[in-house]
Amino acid sequence: MKILIAEDDKVAAAMLERALSQWNYEVVSAPDGAKAWTLLQKEPFQLVISDWMMPEMDGAELCARLRGSFPDFYTYFIMLTAKDNKEDRIHALEQGADDVLTKPLDKAELFARLSVARRILGMEQQLREQNSRLHELSEEMQLQTEELQNSHRLLGLANRRFTELFENMPIACYTFDGEGLIHEWNQASQQLFGFQHVQVLMQAMGDFPFAGSHEREIGEMIQSVLNGQPFVPRECEVESADGRSLYVMRSVLPLKDVEGRIVGGIVANVDVSERVLYERELRTLNSRLENLAETDGLTGLKNHRTFQEFYERSFKQACLNRRPLSIFLMDVDQFKQFNDTHGHPEGDKVLQEVANILRDSMRPSDFLARYGGEEFVGVLPNTSLETASLIAERLRSAIEQGDWRLRAITGSFGVASLRQDHANRETLLKEADEALYKAKQAGRNRVWIAGTGEAKAA
Repeated sequence: MKILIAEDDKVAAAMLERALSQWNYEVVSAPDGAKAWTLLQKEPFQLVISDWMMPEMDGAELCARLRGSFPDFYTYFIMLTAKDNKEDRIHALEQGADDVLTKPLDKAELFARLSVARRILGMEQQLREQNSRLHELSEEMQLQTEELQNSHRLLGLANRRFTELFENMPIACYTFDGEGLIHEWNQASQQLFGFQHVQVLMQAMGDFPFAGSHEREIGEMIQSVLNGQPFVPRECEVESADGRSLYVMRSVLPLKDVEGRIVGGIVANVDVSERVLYERELRTLNSRLENLAETDGLTGLKNHRTFQEFYERSFKQACLNRRPLSIFLMDVDQFKQFNDTHGHPEGDKVLQEVANILRDSMRPSDFLARYGGEEFVGVLPNTSLETASLIAERLRSAIEQGDWRLRAITGSFGVASLRQDHANRETLLKEADEALYKAKQAGRNRVWIAGTGEAKAA
């Protein structure tokens, strides 16, 4: 597969080219969006990886132009950006991007996303080929119908040709009359749906699960065809004879008599069950990837990046709505000494148990994350400094009373609350960090409240 890279940073472009080449992709590079657009106009690419911020033409404009210019060829577009907030990712997707990756790139994540892209492009190509085959068959069937109208003399020959073509078509098809009774049922229908000819011929379509579960929709489909109204192909969930769920792309064409009157219709069903299952698998995979991107692998808590995103939103909302906001930083006391004495595996168990205690002891509205190493951070929306200090003391006590196998484990807390003189969220976080330092200096296993000099000791 040939991939077009649009990246104005030479170092980043070189690293990306090297990684893609190692994965056996053919790579073409452009130093900015304008040159990438020139290359796209000369040659189609199945996949484009573009930086967002570039001179002359940025990635968003490049994606928008691509989506508006080549309706018959689909290009999978991955946007790279140093922006990591939700609004920017949504904007990129609205411009037509299929996926958004945050810089600096993680090679494992890039490889996984490219695998997803290849599956989607493969399924899209298969669907195009199936639709093309269906269109060709539809044209041939329409030609046969017109031949039937031209001459009674050719009626017998045309009927034989139609029957042979219909019976051997690789697409599941059946015909119905003005009352919705089935007249023809080809081998592909028998194989797909599991019903034999003798079971369905001259029976009402609505009596079988392969037609769909809604009788009203079946009636509307019949009437629209008989009235000469175009039927837009649609994806339907149906059942086979043995109760299996199937997904088909259904098209309906009119059948006419020799005088040109519509007397029934032919239903063509393309099996798209595999594509639907692939899409479900893709959604599940994306959900797992998103969860992995937000979660600390050791403790199961939210990670540092997710904390920064939540903290930024909470800080802005608290300032805008003039609501209280408190945070705490917590450090496991003398954790390095514990690791040196008992080993890192035991230290990991301590961190996991501390995380469980904190999670079980906090309110549903609070946010808890692993800040890094043996430090944890909590964001307490709509919470005053006094209430936050009580919560921190409850958490400290819960840790102290934990069932610790090798050695007593305690934690020190630094608590801070939003005030008008806080210029930004970093200053509030710094106050909590300084309070944590004072708690440790004062003897550990205590809660220190920023700005008051007051400490709640064990």
